[in-house]
Amino acid sequence: MKNRSLLLFVIVPLILAGCGHTEPVPSGSIIDSSSEESSADSSSTESSSAESSSSSDEGFDPSQGDVVVEMSPMLKTTNTDKPYQISLKYKDEYFTESAKTYNKDLSMLSFGAAMVTGSSDKANAFFTETGFSNITLHDFDKEPTKDTMGYIMAHKTIDDAELVAVTFRGLDYGLEWTNNFLIGKTGNHEGFNLRAEEAYTALQTYVNTYAQNKTLKLWISGYSRGGALSNTLASIILKGDKVNVTQDNMFVYTYEAPTCVSEEDAIAYENVFNITNEADLIASIPPANYGLKRCGIDYQIYDANVSTLLREFDEEAVLPEFVAVTATDPLEKDTDLLNFVLTSVFNKEETSEDKTIYANTREEYVDNYQDGLSSCIGYIFALKPETRSQLLEKLKTDAMTIIGDQTGQELYNVIKPLLDKDNVVYDDAKLLADCALVIKAVGNLFVMVLFLYAINTDFASDLSRLISMHYTETVYVLLKNAHSKEASN
Repeated sequence: MKNRSLLLFVIVPLILAGCGHTEPVPSGSIIDSSSEESSADSSSTESSSAESSSSSDEGFDPSQGDVVVEMSPMLKTTNTDKPYQISLKYKDEYFTESAKTYNKDLSMLSFGAAMVTGSSDKANAFFTETGFSNITLHDFDKEPTKDTMGYIMAHKTIDDAELVAVTFRGLDYGLEWTNNFLIGKTGNHEGFNLRAEEAYTALQTYVNTYAQNKTLKLWISGYSRGGALSNTLASIILKGDKVNVTQDNMFVYTYEAPTCVSEEDAIAYENVFNITNEADLIASIPPANYGLKRCGIDYQIYDANVSTLLREFDEEAVLPEFVAVTATDPLEKDTDLLNFVLTSVFNKEETSEDKTIYANTREEYVDNYQDGLSSCIGYIFALKPETRSQLLEKLKTDAMTIIGDQTGQELYNVIKPLLDKDNVVYDDAKLLADCALVIKAVGNLFVMVLFLYAINTDFASDLSRLISMHYTETVYVLLKNAHSKEASN
């Protein structure tokens, strides 16, 4: 029971933040494999590692060729240090066609671009190898904070046009996580919009520097948090007038992005493709009743056969099989469980006189939880990695005692000495208040989920499976499978 309860300390920020995991994180690298045969859907997978090669390797054509991106496993395997390698095809001609037509090869490549954002070296290698120049890595040279935002800009000439690539960090973004909690009461997601506006300003400068007086093409991509930032930036560009680009020349592909723009701005742009898995918790939050959506078109990749698809990708990858749960309304498939969790948290029956326990509306979330949850995530990521590991271990061993103390004192007693150990500055009274708020979130928002998670092994396994739906290798196999099914129809 204690080990199961630990996961709820992760689920609380996941659900309310609209973001993904932090550990382990995939990184990316690229090698020249242009001499190898590519598969019918322009992607293949190997389990062995490979050496990176320089962009000057003889025979490599930066206008087309196969590139290999490494991903570290997130799912449980017998060797979690062994990276996956996915082979993707790059062609300049992807960008000479209309962006309004979904291109499965460009979609796979865009996924690869999103995967290299965990490392500055590998991001540099990816864009250098594919012929881009003036590669700018924003905030990759500093420790992530609540005010930083990692993104990459690069450009290359294709015929008489200038292609500018923008991809946002959706992996290994540390304290930037706190920004995901700042939803705001109206308009676009406040935290995502603030950072996207900053990127929009930087993009204007970049375009004026490297693409002025040329036909402009944009290639925007991102996964998880990076997907939300990409979608928000796309909305800002398409609404604005400071970057002169047409929809036909603006290629946008996002992956498992949380909802991020207001209903008013959630325009069904034909050139913006959001790759989503309907069983992915992260892509479903903040929930629809908060008035946040994604602009563009959602491209659905869910397949109930995902466990088999993963084993074909890597026979060691383990995704729990779904087991029907009958302790409450019948939960017979992934989407049933997802809807149950969302309803339990964001459409909770209001029977208590204490209205501060609810987050059924965007306003209730902001008033009751936004500041405190953001602060608590900030405390956790302000710790050194080894100290953070100590905190997680303490939460695991003492979870039920911590959850049982609704004052937050037990959680405070765990966090405070670790903050002191790492010389993290904090306000003592606010720390205690924030700890109490986190316990209230667990105890009140998740009471039904917590109850079932603690007493029902099947529910616990299914919930772990639900969270795994957001993992990068899951997204990869579902996307590849969706393309294969599309081709066979």
